[in-house]
Amino acid sequence: MARFLFAFLVAAVVLGAASSFARADLQAGIDAYFDGDYATALQNLQPEAEGGDVVAQYFLGEMYLHGKGVDQDFEQAAAWYERAALSGHSEAQAALGSLEMLGLGVPQHRTSGYFWLIASVVWANSDLRQDAMSALGQVAVQLSPDQKNAMARAALPEWKRSQ
Repeated sequence: MARFLFAFLVAAVVLGAASSFARADLQAGIDAYFDGDYATALQNLQPEAEGGDVVAQYFLGEMYLHGKGVDQDFEQAAAWYERAALSGHSEAQAALGSLEMLGLGVPQHRTSGYFWLIASVVWANSDLRQDAMSALGQVAVQLSPDQKNAMARAALPEWKRSQ
């Protein structure tokens, strides 16, 4: 029993340390991004994003969308945003919705785009909700009430199928 407890404690310490290192790499990548050191940002964010970190996925989407440290690639931006959006990252949902509404990097799909914009409003924290609502409002003025209702009704089953 004592060996089991000791092994459990060692495993917990090792896993905790690994998690701390991963968070440190993520934070280093974010700091480098905001400092304009995109090579370092990419080096730190890429493995985290590939490992499933939604914040890193969002930042890679941003890098590809704006061509920061990488060649501008709307398809790659959409792919990274989608991975983060499916995990509930509201900024990624808004970005993906915008790309789908415009047909940048993905086929133009207003129903899905509208859905992602609605999702971003629902999931945004209070600081970001106003921005998400503004983006949704800019799209909504282009649509008739019947179109908005039809898109909202169509988006839910479509999203459920993608799960």
